[in-house]
Amino acid sequence: MPKQISSSLTVLSVSNLARSRAYYRDVLGFDVTDWWAQRDGLSGLALKLHQSPDSARIYPNLPEPGSELGIDVSAYVDTWAALDSLYEEFRSKGAIIAMEPTVYADGGPWKEFVVADPDGYHLAFGGVDGSRAHCSIDPHIQSVFLWVRDLNHAVDRYAKLLGLEVREQDRYDHLHLFHLDNGSEMMLDSNGMEDVPVPDKGPVLFKLSTYDIDQAAKEAQEIGFDIVYGIQRLRQVSFFNIRDEDGNIIMICQDHTGV
Repeated sequence: MPKQISSSLTVLSVSNLARSRAYYRDVLGFDVTDWWAQRDGLSGLALKLHQSPDSARIYPNLPEPGSELGIDVSAYVDTWAALDSLYEEFRSKGAIIAMEPTVYADGGPWKEFVVADPDGYHLAFGGVDGSRAHCSIDPHIQSVFLWVRDLNHAVDRYAKLLGLEVREQDRYDHLHLFHLDNGSEMMLDSNGMEDVPVPDKGPVLFKLSTYDIDQAAKEAQEIGFDIVYGIQRLRQVSFFNIRDEDGNIIMICQDHTGV
């Protein structure tokens, strides 16, 4: 069976929702909506900020025996260079630093710092200096780019395909950005594309997953995508390719786990 749970949200009950949203957005760099506050996608650090009906009834976690701080949220960072960069970013924006960066010999060694929010919740950021510490480029695809000719039409089409909200703050002149669930982004780029001919053929640019291959094909066609070669059904996987009016080709795939 395909993955059924893609993310989870830690719920923090806060005394002043507007103040908390502003702090997480402006100081800690979260993407804040009415539904969640997340940094690096819903599979990164994702929270639900909940307005408490009684502003006096806010209960951050108490410290463990022998500890000075209770921790409400703990986030793992891959390298110390990334951890140090995060600390400097938070500090420069006026974050409440509850614990300065500290190195513990056990477990790696492990390096950690803690920030507090306006209600006293503590967010710990830490990690070991992993095997990729010598690499300045992360093995993570941050963004994929699709060249399009009619940006507004393409934005509408891909928003419907992926079930994503179209937000004004994600438009950058000739670019539109979609935040994907795994923390990566899809950029639609129309810069200079008006007179560029649509290619007849091209490679698959990236792959998206589905839990229902037939329903996915039906939805893609209804939105206006062409299906290339039909659905290919194998023992462990089924897939098809879609092509948009700009010639971009994307694979839609369903894994048959347990087969």
